[in-house]
Amino acid sequence: MAFRTIIAFIRSEREAKRVIDAARLIASSSERTHIIGLYTIPSPIVYADPTGFADTTLFEAHEQRHKENSEAITKLFNAEMGRGKISHEFRIVRSESSSPSAGVTQSALRADIIIAGQPDPNDPDSVNDVTDPLVMESGRPVLFVPYKVSIPERIDHVVLAFNGKREASRAAFDALPLLLKAHSVDILWIDPKKPVDPSLEIPGTPLSDALRRHGVNVTPHIVDSHGEATDKVLRRRIAETNASLFVMGAYSQSRLKEWVFGGVTSSIMADMPCLTLMSR
Repeated sequence: MAFRTIIAFIRSEREAKRVIDAARLIASSSERTHIIGLYTIPSPIVYADPTGFADTTLFEAHEQRHKENSEAITKLFNAEMGRGKISHEFRIVRSESSSPSAGVTQSALRADIIIAGQPDPNDPDSVNDVTDPLVMESGRPVLFVPYKVSIPERIDHVVLAFNGKREASRAAFDALPLLLKAHSVDILWIDPKKPVDPSLEIPGTPLSDALRRHGVNVTPHIVDSHGEATDKVLRRRIAETNASLFVMGAYSQSRLKEWVFGGVTSSIMADMPCLTLMSR
């Protein structure tokens, strides 16, 4: 089992190297992998001038900027990928939205996984991109590459967050090709609801049993947060185990609720401790 068709979504020269390196890391486990480098041109946001007419110079500047970006990234992608033997190609598509991420959806329908960079606050070409469409609309697992963390040479240890919900289960099985290659996988269920019947299974055990049947070396853990925020508990375990991959279901509560009250997804999106695979 492996990811055969990989989309490497690149928005800028600044994030290109880390996204390409992550794509090669994921592709290294298979001999029949194809990497599709993808650059999307977002729709321009155009404002009317004082006379009420759209300023056409904004269209021209927008097109010129993305023409230069796409050409530079295409050249960089081909140069990087040309040093190996992995099958690859580069595509330039248009997004119907002002968000570059929204333009990935159609290409993602024919891929196994999307690899994208975490928006970098110091990168003007990625910082304002809304990455929700990658997770919410693509129907594919998304591997986010942090801008502050080095790409590991291999994925040895994985921390998998589980809360008994559909999104978390989907993420676990979407990540299966990577879990199979890892030396160890920890499933963390933080503050599970206590069963009415004490004879019921320990939370997380059915999932760990299912993964073991595939050959995954997995250990379930029940963690009491003692009132500490869930994301902090997860980050501590990731740091303690030096995990090279974190797997989680995205937005198991609504995005509105996350925006108002906060949540694990939004917290991890903002500050990723390692390579992070999300599924919805």
